[in-house]
Amino acid sequence: MGVGREGISRRSFLRVAGAAAGTAALSGVARAAEETAADPSADKRPLKLGIIGTGWQGKVLMKNALKVPGIEFVAICDIVSTRMDQAQQVLTDGGREKAKTYADYHELLKDKNIQAVVIATPLHMHAPIAIDAFKAGFDVFCEKCMARTIDECKAMLTAKGDHMLQIGHHLRYHPIYHIAKARFIDSGLLGDRINNIHCAWNRNGAWRKAPEEGVQVPFGQWGFANPDELWNWRLYKKFSGGLMTELASHQLDVMNWYLGDQPPVAISGVGRIDNKDGRTIFDNVHLIYEYPSDVQMTYESITTNAFNPYGWEAYEMIQGNKGTLILTHLGNPLGTTSRMGYMFLEPGQSQALWMMTAPKVKFDTGNLRKEYTQAVVVGKPAAEGQIAGFKLSDLVDAEGKPTKETYELEFYDFKRAVLDRKEPFCNGEVGLKSAIPALLGYEAMEKQARLVVPEGITSLK
Repeated sequence: MGVGREGISRRSFLRVAGAAAGTAALSGVARAAEETAADPSADKRPLKLGIIGTGWQGKVLMKNALKVPGIEFVAICDIVSTRMDQAQQVLTDGGREKAKTYADYHELLKDKNIQAVVIATPLHMHAPIAIDAFKAGFDVFCEKCMARTIDECKAMLTAKGDHMLQIGHHLRYHPIYHIAKARFIDSGLLGDRINNIHCAWNRNGAWRKAPEEGVQVPFGQWGFANPDELWNWRLYKKFSGGLMTELASHQLDVMNWYLGDQPPVAISGVGRIDNKDGRTIFDNVHLIYEYPSDVQMTYESITTNAFNPYGWEAYEMIQGNKGTLILTHLGNPLGTTSRMGYMFLEPGQSQALWMMTAPKVKFDTGNLRKEYTQAVVVGKPAAEGQIAGFKLSDLVDAEGKPTKETYELEFYDFKRAVLDRKEPFCNGEVGLKSAIPALLGYEAMEKQARLVVPEGITSLK
């Protein structure tokens, strides 16, 4: 319920005051937060979480959240018992006590030991669980994509009231994107504005999992007709948007951010199904997004070929009239994780002073112009700024490699949101704006038409 006209609710008070040692007053909590603001890793205040959904992604979130001092998982929930067993193993491997287990998330939401809830379920359950969690008085961390439909995203925002809502677009917490934005885009090195963007995330594989044998699960109770639908929910339209909500949403979110967190004005696309195995979502997608200020973005993701000239699987190419920025956070062509981005100047453009001594690399682009054969490596020197309370310059080492996982930084931000009532960097409004290009992109492919995005689409009225 948080702070409203009635003052601080009992749950909100416990969420903040209970985080301090012993019976410290609320003012003491504020002082502790102020003292540790310069170094979030020194903040030892406890935050007790419940997590709903302990599959592969849920365990990734747990492992990284446990790196944040004070965070504990005191309750876990999954409809598959073996997944809860694996989640308990994550806790014991991390030197933590086992958590209380629940097979029904409604029961977990009655647990009085929890301060906030993490949702890592199949996409179609994000909105129902989040809304129930808000009604129960909890702040929520919800995995991306925010929800299965735009209306569900808006319903989550309407239901949250004074509660905190963070959406798990973890690339917003990757230092390479902050450095690239500040050093190359906001500074004008690419030009007066971004002209064109191309993003790709290609894989070669069916993206299908074999259901666990001998596991009893109440499939029908949660909308699944059979084990395959549960284990492979990403392949079915009623549960997921496929590549658009599970992969594209990451890159669309970052590019939304770079373009001012505004929705596109129109979307065109074509999609098809290459793996003929009963799936009902496109596994081959190609889209064109038209953004305000005449910026166009093309996006592609396929599952039958993983070739990428810049690294492993994914990259983003951002072009202006003065230069090109290529971000390759998932890999690089030279086999060194310190090189996660490259900047090529256009012919005739002068380097900024700091670029004179910046790391550079010879890069065979296949283009005969010599200007395109040497790139500035994106990384060090880092720009000014912060991520989740950490100085950006402290989040990359001398070679430009990140010093903390993006998922870990997400939970530093979530802890601050819950205990200090500060809006997280990737809040619910951001989640809605980033869901729009993913969800409407799928709709444009289905309609095989240029889809004009309605004005005021982000309004909750």
